[in-house]
Amino acid sequence: MLLSLLACAALPADSAPSSGTSLQDSAAPADTAPPSDTAPSADLNGSWTFDTDTVTVIATAAAHRTYTLTTTHPQRDHGPTERAFTEQPGDPLLRSGNLLTDALFALAVEEARLNAVSQISDGAFEGAVDCECYQTGALWNWVWTRDIAYATELSLGWLDPERAANSLLFKLSERKSGGDLQIIQDTGTGGSWPVSTDRVAWARGAMAVLRYVDHPELRAAAIEAMVNTAALDRLYAFDARDGLYRGETSFLDWREQTYPQWMAGDVVHIAMSKSLSTNLDHLFLLRALETLTGEAHGADDLAAAIDAAFWSGSAYRSYLTTELDPAPAQQDLLATALAVLDLNTHPEALAAYPHGPAGPPVIWPQQQRTPIYHNRSVWPFVTAYAVIAARKADNGAVLDAGLDALVRGAALNLSHMENFELETGANWRDDGEFSGPVVNSRRQLWSVAGFLGAIAHGVFGVTGEDGVLRADPIRPGGWLEPGATLQIGDFTAEIGTETLSAGAVAAMPVDDWQDLYGAAIPEVSLAGSGDTVILTFAGEHGATFDVYRDGVLAAASATSPWTDTTATTACYTVVARLIHPGQPSSPQCWWGDDSVRIQSAYAPDFTASGGAYSTDHGRDHYGNWGAPEHTLTATLTPLHTGEHLVQLVYGNGAGGTDTGITAAVKWVEVVVDGAVVAEGPITMPHLGDWALWADSSFLPVSLTAGQSATVTIRDGINMSYFAHYTAYVGGRGGGGEPSNDVNIAELKLLFLQ
Repeated sequence: MLLSLLACAALPADSAPSSGTSLQDSAAPADTAPPSDTAPSADLNGSWTFDTDTVTVIATAAAHRTYTLTTTHPQRDHGPTERAFTEQPGDPLLRSGNLLTDALFALAVEEARLNAVSQISDGAFEGAVDCECYQTGALWNWVWTRDIAYATELSLGWLDPERAANSLLFKLSERKSGGDLQIIQDTGTGGSWPVSTDRVAWARGAMAVLRYVDHPELRAAAIEAMVNTAALDRLYAFDARDGLYRGETSFLDWREQTYPQWMAGDVVHIAMSKSLSTNLDHLFLLRALETLTGEAHGADDLAAAIDAAFWSGSAYRSYLTTELDPAPAQQDLLATALAVLDLNTHPEALAAYPHGPAGPPVIWPQQQRTPIYHNRSVWPFVTAYAVIAARKADNGAVLDAGLDALVRGAALNLSHMENFELETGANWRDDGEFSGPVVNSRRQLWSVAGFLGAIAHGVFGVTGEDGVLRADPIRPGGWLEPGATLQIGDFTAEIGTETLSAGAVAAMPVDDWQDLYGAAIPEVSLAGSGDTVILTFAGEHGATFDVYRDGVLAAASATSPWTDTTATTACYTVVARLIHPGQPSSPQCWWGDDSVRIQSAYAPDFTASGGAYSTDHGRDHYGNWGAPEHTLTATLTPLHTGEHLVQLVYGNGAGGTDTGITAAVKWVEVVVDGAVVAEGPITMPHLGDWALWADSSFLPVSLTAGQSATVTIRDGINMSYFAHYTAYVGGRGGGGEPSNDVNIAELKLLFLQ
């Protein structure tokens, strides 16, 4: 599977190997000699017990072994409990001193081979696509941007760089009208980008390939696509006020699993949220551009903004909930691991992240009354990132705990599975309507790549630069013995005696259900008069309540009713706490009781180009509106001087809140006395039904009382503008023309005092 160029890479003759490392051009010492299929054959065997289950391995002693694995663990979907496979010439080989570790490494190589296909297909696209690519897993026959990016960074970049490059190139596209090559955001929340903006994770995969091989086509395409992607995201996703990018958490993209339940059907708040993982992916892309072009792209400023926003003093927080509540919430392991790897500021974050007996959960704490998938779940590829980050953080305990989890999961299931239930490590746990994991694919590509990466990068410290492999091994606490070797082509690394510091891992208590879960979201109501607001809230018995005003803690352990006598314009949320804090309540905003802080223009007040005036769906609006040449214009005269927010009341039934490519995205200009005083995007995600109406995202603008402001709404862009989606049949936006239709009934001007 390796390109010949990679197989011949070795440390230059004038560079000394790292301590305990053996790197050869062509021949290893006698005890690690290149494999020969004519070597004598004898049986190797062993068995390992995990709780009440036993895994047995039998292998031939030939240079390229044949392994037979059996397990007593119940298999997902009644799969077989025995599996056999054979190492192939040219495969990377691990000789760890532990037969099970060797077998699982070889299984990962075998499963990568099974995911190597010549055609890919997905039900949302018409026909199959010829592509010498990696499909995403046994249940996922497509190439997804974030999946291939993370999998390639974890190991596919050196395992099969040409196939990884093909897969990455498949996720680039020009516009349907031609030109402007960009990275594609897959279908997703509320109609995809810019509700989700983690398409930039693609840069991780591209840079991984380019570290291991010279690939001129990928390099040229990467520079062009990343320049264009960065420019568009700067316009549509970047918030200059805090220096961060908006968009959903990377990978954790099933709303009900990881966000407050009230956001699941009102995903504009996700579009306005800012997540640590996605911002780190934006940072990676900017740094990649700086490396490839030698030009500054603002990476240092973004890194500083990320650390300031998401580091709590003891842990990295996962996201800032929404513009109306910019308080940091939740934790997630992928973001924490990437922060340790990319920021170089708080390695102690890994020691604070809880680990269960079967591995670390991908979110913390868990959500109540939510099925198992991202919630209550361990994902091997995320665990692999934690292993690699633990090496950088010099934390042996976290590295060893991660390796334990990876070995356990793959061994019991005879495959590198998508995910596992948190408390038991099972591939399925019955829990009524909350049973799961809801989906659990075998040979999930990033799980496969994660095991290889945890060994190669986490343990052996393999890195690549200009096609040359180097290693800096450490000795873990288990699963690999002194003298263990990893062979990739003609490159060999050997473990010596160097170890990480003992480190620490936060054990996750499981004595009571409250040990795992955050408190339920409280019920909150608001009433007010003048500058006095009364907040009433209630929640679970025994919970305490913290009140936040505009994202800042206003009262800890507050009692209901809670009164704010200094309110002018403010948004309030309440967080309940039992053992762990829960998710924040939906923001309750006070705009004053005389309504003068909210001014509106309605459809009859609009000047329209395109569309047709309509009274369908219960509101006056312009229907069949949203083509590239269409505009809407309205004028308002502000009653106050200061900061305002422009917001639209809209309908978008182009798709459901969980998928699609037609989030309505428009460009809004505010003109005063002939000068543009503010411009930017407004996002209006899918609502699932044209009869539903909701509030859009915001455009901030500073205005002066009495000076009329003309607001013009023009076309923006969404993923349906890109040729990648010409064959899309999973909803609107396929075919040769883009789809950016939206019904707009009201334009609001909100005064921030």
